[in-house]
Amino acid sequence: MRLKSDSEGQYTGRILKGVGGFYYVLDDTGSVHECKARGRFRLDGTTPLPGDIVCFSTQKDSYGFIEEIMPRRNELKRPRVANVDMVAIVVSAQKPQADKLLCDKLIVHLKRAGIRPLLVINKCDAAAPEAVDALEAEYSGVCPVVRVSALSGEGLPELKAALSGCCTCFAGQSAVGKSSLLNALFPRLSLETGGLSRKADRGRHTTRHAELIVLDDFSGTVVDTPGFSFLEPESIEPEELGALYSDFEDHASRCRFNGCLHDKEPDCGVKEAVLKGMISEGRYQRYLTILEELQEMKEKRYD
Repeated sequence: MRLKSDSEGQYTGRILKGVGGFYYVLDDTGSVHECKARGRFRLDGTTPLPGDIVCFSTQKDSYGFIEEIMPRRNELKRPRVANVDMVAIVVSAQKPQADKLLCDKLIVHLKRAGIRPLLVINKCDAAAPEAVDALEAEYSGVCPVVRVSALSGEGLPELKAALSGCCTCFAGQSAVGKSSLLNALFPRLSLETGGLSRKADRGRHTTRHAELIVLDDFSGTVVDTPGFSFLEPESIEPEELGALYSDFEDHASRCRFNGCLHDKEPDCGVKEAVLKGMISEGRYQRYLTILEELQEMKEKRYD
């Protein structure tokens, strides 16, 4: 994303990272400026975040100042990053086994926040083709899917093309290869990576903070996240959940009752579609798990 300057000695840019009270802001020429935030942000309780679009001023032979933070389109809590266009949910085609419940929860919350999900199936070189086909088939009607291998390079051009033109956050379980993928896409990064621990088949957390990485042609930015990224579900009402499933949409119109939860109601178009194989049985069962969690949370709020 190329950003523009104004005519009053101030410039518009995107914060790439914040370290020790300094913020590093990318301008429209591709230059990065070291800035501090004005004191009024601290008084207002506002913390500049990676991804923020800001107005900043510069000083000769010194750091600049962030003067204004433009309104945020969205803000993720973990990692703390703003103005995300897309989240690449990385899963492994081999080990660790894909956590589909986590994928579904992330997709639900992203759709509610107006952020596009992209499912990235990594380690395809080491997995049985039929296993990759099955995983792709389960999500092909839900969101775009890219098959890749950080090791062999399979699918990397397609993934890089998908990242163009937006700010993308990488999310997923530990050890699925998020940092390895970014290293393969951008060799100059040399991000630390961690494999599976032998004891528990869990990945070591290696990424320390959120930082925007600029694509080589300035067409977009990507964010490497901590080893596990998750969006909290409290804000979603049970009645909203079904509408956040794009693969339910065509079938829900055939439900007998308005506001059908697609659970215990009779004459439910979604349940009928599941029986006919038009909706994944596994995805529907995970929907019921999420629905139950949301219902329990709602009950606790009103206890």
